[in-house]
Amino acid sequence: MISSAPIYRRLLALIAAIVTFGGGALAAQASADRASSDSAVLVRIRDEGFHRSQVLQTALGISDLHGPRLAGSAAYLAAARWSRDRLIRWGIAQAALEPWGRHAPVWKLDRFSLEMTAPYYLRVTAMPRVWSPHIHGVASGAPLLLHAGPDDDLSRYRGRLRGRIVLLGSAVPAAGRNAAPIRRWTTGELDSLAALPEPGAPHSYAEDVGSYQVVLDRRKRLDRFLASEGVAALLEPSEVDAAVRVDGFWDFYRRGAHVPSFVVARDHYARIVRLLEAGRPARLSVSLAAHLERGSATGYNVVAEIPGTDPTLGPEVVMLGGHLDSWHAGTGATDNAAGCAVVMEVLRILHAVGARPRRTIRIGLWDGEEPTADYAGSVGYVRRHLGDPTTGRRLPDADRFDAYFNLDNGTGRIRGIFLQGDSAARPVLMALLAPFRDLGAATVSIANTGETDHMSFVGAGLPGFQFIQDPVDYESRTHHSNLDVGDYLLEEDLEQAAVVMAGVAYGAAMLDVKIPRSAAP
Repeated sequence: MISSAPIYRRLLALIAAIVTFGGGALAAQASADRASSDSAVLVRIRDEGFHRSQVLQTALGISDLHGPRLAGSAAYLAAARWSRDRLIRWGIAQAALEPWGRHAPVWKLDRFSLEMTAPYYLRVTAMPRVWSPHIHGVASGAPLLLHAGPDDDLSRYRGRLRGRIVLLGSAVPAAGRNAAPIRRWTTGELDSLAALPEPGAPHSYAEDVGSYQVVLDRRKRLDRFLASEGVAALLEPSEVDAAVRVDGFWDFYRRGAHVPSFVVARDHYARIVRLLEAGRPARLSVSLAAHLERGSATGYNVVAEIPGTDPTLGPEVVMLGGHLDSWHAGTGATDNAAGCAVVMEVLRILHAVGARPRRTIRIGLWDGEEPTADYAGSVGYVRRHLGDPTTGRRLPDADRFDAYFNLDNGTGRIRGIFLQGDSAARPVLMALLAPFRDLGAATVSIANTGETDHMSFVGAGLPGFQFIQDPVDYESRTHHSNLDVGDYLLEEDLEQAAVVMAGVAYGAAMLDVKIPRSAAP
């Protein structure tokens, strides 16, 4: 194992020189000398993280032991309590469930079936979308193929759909059909990310949320039309091959959908379409038992920390997080038990090696990321402690907040950090990552990336970053799919991510000043 202590001492001196203002070279050197006594912590972090890791067992405990964790469900709350209790057993005394707000009624899937009964029998591989309404009895008959784009006029189908099972379009091959099962960033791709001159979109919380609103509005128009025409059920092809990728549309989280909707495996969907196009008399049979648990319930995040030891800097916070809730087709292993297990492992490692960070290192396991476009759990935390992501209003604690680092792109190892347009933070984050170059984590990119909980912090004008991770098979296979299960977790990648994240968090917590921030978006 390579010792990082000498490298770390030199890097701390460099960081101090970069971020210390008004004290000159002597102040920078004093900062580096003080921190150098803790540089061996980085070596101990590697030893603990690679030789006594518990990260895979934690990820499997969250996913396999608790199954799908729809926001607000009993399974989510059980997983949150399990995670809190595990942190406490590790010695992280300040671990708790913290309320963030109120949930809409929770959708419960009781059972379902989808079968083709003619011209031959097929047990169709499919999953209902969340918030689909109950089907009374069994819907059966010849399906109708509806060709309509997101902005098409559907009036030509008026009067033809009552009681029908509708297929929404043909199943074209997915773009990733011939892709390798596991993909990693190449050196050239990472170099290109690092060289990007502009962050690109989305650059703000409002734009991140707004981009999804366009998709939602189209879906609501379709749902209202099909409901008004009396459609019995809607079937759609999965976005990916070899898996059923299925989730829900966030506005239905509050109001419910009007038409029972299913996502079907592409190969089964395409087979049914080919039968219809060939004029064969196909017949389908669909049932769905589901209900809403009435009455809003309190939503909870899991929050835990290692308190800072510096009398002045101790109240300042370096924060890490990932979302704990999941969709229902799998067990939420790569999305996002993986990220939650890594941030939990960070606290375990730091506690085990006796780290004494100057700033507080805090983690958040977030509720309500998946069903809502506005990241309800993390937004609730930010509004309670730091400010309002929608208005930019700041609370006093925002002045004591250093930075937030998020992990939510699957099981792949960390390769760097997206700056989210915060160019002022580039030299500091490059230096914090430099001790992990031998682990493949050295890329710092100006690029924006959205659609996860760091946007809640960015919206409040705070430094919020997402780690760059190897893609592995996240987008091509496991993301929101029935293959999002423990079998697709990669233990060595999770261990590397925990070591890198622990080192970055500890390094940030030891600096003389907070990570620089660009102007609020």
